[in-house]
Amino acid sequence: KGSVGVSETSLHANTFIVDRKTIFIGSLNLDARSIIQNTEIGVVIHSKEISALVADAIEQNIERGAFRVGLDVDKEGTEHTTWTGLIDGKQTTYTTEPYTTFWQRFVTSFLRLMPIESQI
Repeated sequence: KGSVGVSETSLHANTFIVDRKTIFIGSLNLDARSIIQNTEIGVVIHSKEISALVADAIEQNIERGAFRVGLDVDKEGTEHTTWTGLIDGKQTTYTTEPYTTFWQRFVTSFLRLMPIESQI
């Protein structure tokens, strides 16, 4: 805090592949705020070869860097979100969002009550 170049934000790219024929790489999120309000950039490439190459690379490496989000049903028939991923080489399933604290989840749940959908 207070230092030049220190920030809690991170630079990232989003990639969308459609039918292994078209690929988008850029900063655009698929939400109203990114489309209407933010300044976003990206490139669309219509190429079966490039799209397949990137899709294959993602499929081969995704388990090492991301969680698979699922929906499980308990004995009472209630649905619960789960996150499954590799932790230290072992497949692990969480019933709360990984790497979040109780207070982070509390604030997120509280903010869902606010009428701010158009700002998200």
